[in-house]
Amino acid sequence: MIDYTRETKLNVKSAVEKLTEDLKTNKWGVLSVIDVKNILSEKLNIEYEDYIILDVCNPGLAYQGLLINNLAGLIIPCKIAVYSDKGKTKISLYKPTVALSTASSLSRYDELSKLAKEAEEGLKKVIDLQ
Repeated sequence: MIDYTRETKLNVKSAVEKLTEDLKTNKWGVLSVIDVKNILSEKLNIEYEDYIILDVCNPGLAYQGLLINNLAGLIIPCKIAVYSDKGKTKISLYKPTVALSTASSLSRYDELSKLAKEAEEGLKKVIDLQ
């Protein structure tokens, strides 16, 4: 599985707000917020369910990864999607370990893999708070 997905009782907007605060409390930051519903409406005149993509980063882990191999920046930041699916709100993490697995030819991959596991476990804990 490429994702870690959990359902929340919150609506998408409230889930994004709570997730953002919980990420901050756990040393993660939201670098960008992509409102897919709004983009599709503006650019294509298409109605779509609520769908927000968060680019998130833990500066300490990112810095360690870049010190190991500058190409680690190609898989930073981590992605979390918060979306409505048939009336239910879901939060999905694109697992950092899966993202890194596509770059197994990088030098010092084993060291990067440890950081990806640490990032993934930290993000799972935050998602489980929702």
